[in-house]
Amino acid sequence: MKTPFSMWFALSGLVLLTACPGGGGSGSGNFTLGGGTTTVVYRADQSIDTVEELFAVSSGARLNPILGATKTVQAFAITPDSSAVVYIADQDSSILPELYRVSLATPGISIKLNGALTGTTGVQAFKLIPDGSGVVYLADQDTDGVNELYRVLFSSPGTTAKLNGTLVTGGDVLDFDVAANSASVVYRADQDTDTVIELYQTVLSGLSRSKLHSAYTAGKSVSAFKLLPDSSGVVYVANQTTNTVTELYRTVFGGAQGTTINHALVAGGNISDVVVSPDSASVVYRADQDTDGVIELYRVALSAPTVSVKVNGPLVSGGNVSSTYRITQDSGSVVYIADESVDERFELYRTVFSPLARTVLTGTRIIGSQDVYDVAVIPDSSGVVYIADETAAGTREVFRVLFASPTSSTKINPAFASGRQAQELAVSSDSTTVYYRANQTSAGVVELYRAIFTAAGVSTTLNGSLGTGGNVTAFAFK
Repeated sequence: MKTPFSMWFALSGLVLLTACPGGGGSGSGNFTLGGGTTTVVYRADQSIDTVEELFAVSSGARLNPILGATKTVQAFAITPDSSAVVYIADQDSSILPELYRVSLATPGISIKLNGALTGTTGVQAFKLIPDGSGVVYLADQDTDGVNELYRVLFSSPGTTAKLNGTLVTGGDVLDFDVAANSASVVYRADQDTDTVIELYQTVLSGLSRSKLHSAYTAGKSVSAFKLLPDSSGVVYVANQTTNTVTELYRTVFGGAQGTTINHALVAGGNISDVVVSPDSASVVYRADQDTDGVIELYRVALSAPTVSVKVNGPLVSGGNVSSTYRITQDSGSVVYIADESVDERFELYRTVFSPLARTVLTGTRIIGSQDVYDVAVIPDSSGVVYIADETAAGTREVFRVLFASPTSSTKINPAFASGRQAQELAVSSDSTTVYYRANQTSAGVVELYRAIFTAAGVSTTLNGSLGTGGNVTAFAFK
């Protein structure tokens, strides 16, 4: 089976590996766009082939100190106030990734954030605290090979607090997320029993810890989770009830724990993954709920758990809903990619929740061997931007379709030469602009581009001049 989907937002949302939209901000890495101010930072091996570093778009400045050969920036994110960038790099040691912060106003001068590292794996992931006070990160800081969770405040770099409880021998923290209200961190770990992965919460004020469900026995584990945007609780995927069946559960912080929310599953059925609506009122999940082995898309309101509604259309034999599905910002509909009508031809669909109504967003424009590869919902919920080889098979370009006019699309990028490909995209928070990476100018060079919806077909290159072998590998903006 072919897998044309170029990217997916990791369920735990730990670090920035691809495009990350955000709100307005200020700082030396900014430029004016659509009436607001946007900070754009990208990662590229711009100066030395294979040495990936960070650059600000407006100034073109390298943000990190110069990295030598074999060193690289592994992950990064812009701080909530858009004044700085936090990143992981083996900056001081070519074999030990650590965590740094650099102000956009003083490029080239970074501050190490993590504490002294005992382990040899180093910092592996991080998540910014939404209130801008600091960062939570995962590292084998105290014991070599044992991954644990730490918080560091920007006001006290190097002074850290461990967030997980004492780990059993063989135990590790696997992943984590920070609540939107900055009050707590939720993490997965085999903290109490080796190989039994459970879900825990640490309240940052006082560092009190608790398990978010009943204790698991051998063979049970939480496989993934999502925090609710209103910080009221968490939904998670686990084989909590039956060892051989993965289902969907919800815990309310300070209230009911481990409540099943999916509809009953057919014999052999399991939950694959889940997305929470922006209003925290419902979830959409993929599962082979009705037919074993056939992955479909369902919605359940958290006020009426176990009462689910299938939101995809009838699937052709062999068809499935892909892992690329997005709930619109108004929480009123879901957009998804599926080979719903023709097996192995992936098209773009939208389902409105009330009253339930489904639309094919790519209409008859996707034919033959063409596919949709990725999609981003426009923040004002007016439509979507997507990557598809809609014009010519094998040439992946960027298109916009408005929900009010699903039978027609607009190509956003300039015409691509045959075989050129857009690789990822993200839409600005003011819904006016798309950013994307592509080998648009040169077949062997991936660069960063910006295109404004009102001037479709015209794009601006945002990165600086790339050296031989150089490519832009990731970007972020706020």
